[in-house]
This record gives sequence, structure tokens and C-alpha cells, in this order.
Amino acid sequence: MKMMTSSNLKKKDFVKAFWRTFSMGASWEFSKQLGVGYAYAMTPLLEKIFKDKPEKLKESLKRNTEFFNVSNFCSSSIMGITASMEEKYATDDDFDPTTISSIKASLMGPLSAIGDSLMMSTWRIICTSIAAAFALKGNILGPILFILAYNIPTTLIRWYGLKYGYTMGVSFFDKLSSSDIIGKLSHYSSILGMIVIGAMTSSYVVMKTPISFGKGGAKLSLQTDVFNQIVPGLLPLLATYIMYKLLKKGVSVGWIILGTFVVGVICSYFHLLSA
Repeated sequence: MKMMTSSNLKKKDFVKAFWRTFSMGASWEFSKQLGVGYAYAMTPLLEKIFKDKPEKLKESLKRNTEFFNVSNFCSSSIMGITASMEEKYATDDDFDPTTISSIKASLMGPLSAIGDSLMMSTWRIICTSIAAAFALKGNILGPILFILAYNIPTTLIRWYGLKYGYTMGVSFFDKLSSSDIIGKLSHYSSILGMIVIGAMTSSYVVMKTPISFGKGGAKLSLQTDVFNQIVPGLLPLLATYIMYKLLKKGVSVGWIILGTFVVGVICSYFHLLSA
């Protein structure tokens, strides 16, 4: 099927972006995870969209390096939608670009859930078990079967996700441009994005305290009997809030990481905190 594009974006631009999705994880790092790789994959599209608007191009590249984390092969769907929204922003100065970040944040969770549960945790295991049966018998079809059975579907998801993400994004926002639905969508997407970030904080930041008071049956655990009764995950929440405030004050990520390491070692040595 022929890809629908604007007067600027051509199929070859999407092909370039498609191939770049395969190396997206090469620049993974803790502060932005796939953010830099996402901007790298989007660059061929953004350069065409903003070819006569260098200031907006700089703004867009910076925006697209924001925190991003999703099952790699599902990222192209968000890329397609992002491209359509960036194109809207290039031609409409009244378009709010923060909507782009909100939509990205709201889609990361659902697409990761689909990608991780269906493909990574289910289909990949099925492919591995079938391929292993051949490999244990010394049959060369084992590794070949796994490579084909797993990579063909994920590659198709990459391409068609990019294609339909773009075409659906264009038609979707064209139909809603004259209504207030985009504003509401942006608002609720922001809420959903914050929920996703909050869930990630609870899941990935592990911090407890072994401090307790009293002895025997009267022993009171600060973690179990106090913090968990107030708000489960209170310490991770406070740690995340402190880092957020430091970032808002302009403290570099490197100093925050170093400070976290030093404080962690000291608190662990004096048995104030534990993982």
C-alpha cells in the first residue's frame, strides 16, 4: 500500500526513520532512556518538516529528546503520530507543541504493555521453545526459525506502525482542529502521563529503612508500621520529589547521580536505608 505523505514528507524519509528505529536503544541512558535515540530516528522527518524553519527545528529536536521509554518495535507508532503533530505545528503557530509531549507520554504505557506482554513475554517465549526443540537435536533450523519467527512480526510492526501512526494522526487532528477536543485530549493525556510516571516511580525506585524502635512484641518498624501506613512507597516518592526539585533548580544530572551514590553509601553503612 502506498504511504500517504504531505508535500514535504516522502516515502524515502519514512524509510530512513524506519531503519533508524533499529539502533534506537544504542544510546540508552538512565536520565532519558530512549529519548536521544528517539530524536535520532525522528531527525529525517523533522528536517523535512521544518526545512525552512530552523528555529522550530531546534525546538522540535530538543522536545523529542525528552524522556522516552517503550518497547523498541512499538516506538514507530508514536513516531508516526508525532510526525503528523509536528507537521501541524510547522504550519499552525496556534498549535500547542506541549500536546506532542503529552500524547507521547500517554502512549508509552499502553504500547509498552502490549509490546512487553504479547511479544516479549509471550511470542518470544513461544518462538524460543519451538526453536530450542530443533536446536537440541542439532538441527540448524533452530536458530534460523527463531530469527525469522520473532523478527518478521516485529519488523512489520515497526513499518506499519510508522505508516498508520502518521496517516491516522493527520486525519485525526485535521478533523478535530476546529473543536475543543484537542485541548481536552491534551489535558487528559497530561494526567495519564503523570499517572504513568508515578507508576514508574513506585515500580523502579526501591528504598526502605530498617530502623525500628522497642523490643520483642512492642517492636515498632518505622517502614512497616509508620511509612507504609501513611503512604506506601513514601520514601521513593520523597526521593523522586527531591531530585525533581534539584533538576528544576538547574542542578546537572551528573551531580544528582553522584550525590545519590554518596548518600546511598552513607545511609547503607549506618543502616538508615536499604534496598
